[in-house]
Formats: sequence, C-alpha cells, structure tokens
Amino acid sequence: MNANILVVTQDQEILKGINTILEGSGHNIKSASTGDGCLTLCKSTNFDVIFVDVHIPTLPFNHLIPDIKKMCPESEIILITGHTIPEALVKLEAYQLNNFVVLPLNAERVKLTLNRALRQLELLKENRRLLLTVTAAKKEWEATVDAIEEPIFVTDFDYKILRANLATFQMLGKGVNEVIGHKCYEILHCASEPVPDCPGKKARDSGEPVTDILSFKGIKRRMTCSVYPQVFASGGGLVHYLHEPATATEQQAQAMAKYERLFDDAVVPIIVVSLDDYKITDANQSALNLLAYNPEDLVDMDWENIFARDVRENTINELLQQVSSGYARIETKLLDKNYREINVRVLANLVEVGTFRYIEMFFVQQ
Repeated sequence: MNANILVVTQDQEILKGINTILEGSGHNIKSASTGDGCLTLCKSTNFDVIFVDVHIPTLPFNHLIPDIKKMCPESEIILITGHTIPEALVKLEAYQLNNFVVLPLNAERVKLTLNRALRQLELLKENRRLLLTVTAAKKEWEATVDAIEEPIFVTDFDYKILRANLATFQMLGKGVNEVIGHKCYEILHCASEPVPDCPGKKARDSGEPVTDILSFKGIKRRMTCSVYPQVFASGGGLVHYLHEPATATEQQAQAMAKYERLFDDAVVPIIVVSLDDYKITDANQSALNLLAYNPEDLVDMDWENIFARDVRENTINELLQQVSSGYARIETKLLDKNYREINVRVLANLVEVGTFRYIEMFFVQQ
C-alpha cells in the first residue's frame, strides 16, 4: 500500500536517510522538526505511520507520544532510538508501541519495520471492519428474529437461556430478568432437570436437529419443539423453536419429504414403476449407478427394458402375479445401459397413492 508517512526529527541525517531508503516506494513522506509542527500536521493529515525520534529538545517524546495517539489513534508509531535494543524495548512497553529502529539506520531494517507496521495497520482496519459487519449482522439477526411470531430462544449446552425473541417473552408472560440466565426446563417444564424426552438433550448428545411434540407444564400447552445444535463465537449451544403441532396435511408433506430423503440416500437400488402404463416413474441414485443410466434416460422408460431379454417376459409375469397379493420376491437378470447382464434378487411391493398404483422394486446383487 502507498502510505502517508510522517518523520519527526531535528536530525537532518535521519530525515535524509529515511527519504533515501524509501525513495521510489510510492509513499508520501512529510517531516516535522518540532513537536508542535508534528501535531499541526496531524490535524490536517491522516498519517498511516509516524517515525518519532526520541531526541526532540523542544518537546520530549514521552510527552509527544500521548498527544499523537489522541490525534491519530489509528497511526502506527515507530520510535527512532540510539539506545541499545533492551532499553528500546522498555520504552516500547511503557508507551504500548510495537516497532522501533536503532541508529545508525539500516535500510533493510527500516523497510522491514515499516512493512510490519503497515501490516499491523491493515489488520487493525480489517478487524474494525469485521467488528462493524458482525455488529450490524447481530442487530439485523435480532430484528429479524424478533419479527418472527413463534418463540425462538438460544441456550448453552447446560440449557441456560442466553437469548430469546420477543415472542418467547410474550408466550411466557415474563420479563428479561426472569428468562435470560435461567434453565429452560425450569421455566417451560417447572422441573429441576431436563425431562426424559427432552429434544434439547437429544440434539446436544447427537449433534443433529431433533423435533418432538411435548406438553409444557410451564405454559400449559402442547407444542412442537425443534432444536438445532449450533456453534457460536463463544462456544456451542442449542437454538429452540416452538410452534403449533403440524396439521395432518403438513405432517403428510413432512413424511413425504422424509421418505424422499430416505429413497434418494438408500444404498439399495430402488425403482418405482406405474401400473397404469408400466413405465418407470422414479429411481434412486443407487439404481442409476447399477444400471449406468442418467435420470432423464431411465425415467419414463418401459420397465421391460431393464430386464435381460431371455428372462424379460417370465420376470414381468411373475412380478405381476406375486405383487397382486401385495408382495413379490424373485431372482432374475437386469440389463444395464451397456448391455451388461446383472444377476439380482428382486423384492417388490405394491404401493397405492390415491387412485394410482405402483410397484416399488428393491434390487440385491447376487
């Protein structure tokens, strides 16, 4: 970075030396020979780095440093000292400074010290930017969560409530001091320890989200409690979300979503066939891998095409005959996209969804 640099010294050799060392670096260098001159420049310019000679007769540096820090709190100060290194370190510690150079000036040492000071300045600015971002995000989160109508609160792993939204206080009919810092099971269950079916305990122990329907003695209501383990800057905790139990339609939708996840993630190859037109309507990833097909190639294919030609007719007839009673189990051969035959055992069952009927087939390689 091209920096604004101030050199405070009455020694022209020091000033000349620093200018020579930093020549061509792109930095903007100004100088002051007195403490008053330094402070005047600090009023009009934001300096990134200020070199301060410890030998300034008109204003001792131990008086000048505090004044510079007041006027330029973000500036990095580098002491120029003729003392030995241990004595210089004592001065740095006394004035909470990080950098110094020892006379006579060494070009490499001056550049290294300046670069370190500039890096420290960049880190300071970045930390300040991050703090502002985190603070803004925290305020936005709080405003967003407070706008949610359902109760949401955060506990640590010992179930102590750390934060809660407005809906939580309204549901409990309690103030901040009556909720924050208290155990959630004390308030919601009127208990001295977590209840046996506590979803918070299950989520804490498993590390996975848990949802259960519970009766809460403290609010005399039965509600769904969803708990999500989270990691915060200060450690781990649990986010609790209370809401009314799902309706039958919502429960069906949730059950279907759960089934779809299990279907997609199953290790056993599964294919679903419609009994209306005998076309494949769905296949999980394991089935796609087994038959070497892409989803768009397999779905809507006539199901006879997945069986080896010499067993195709017998396989289909046997499956239809057995599955009419609800369940089928046969051994046969599949034919993948590359015309490779695969010996499998087929377990099939009849699935009815409304007026539609399907065969769900599970394949086990032999």
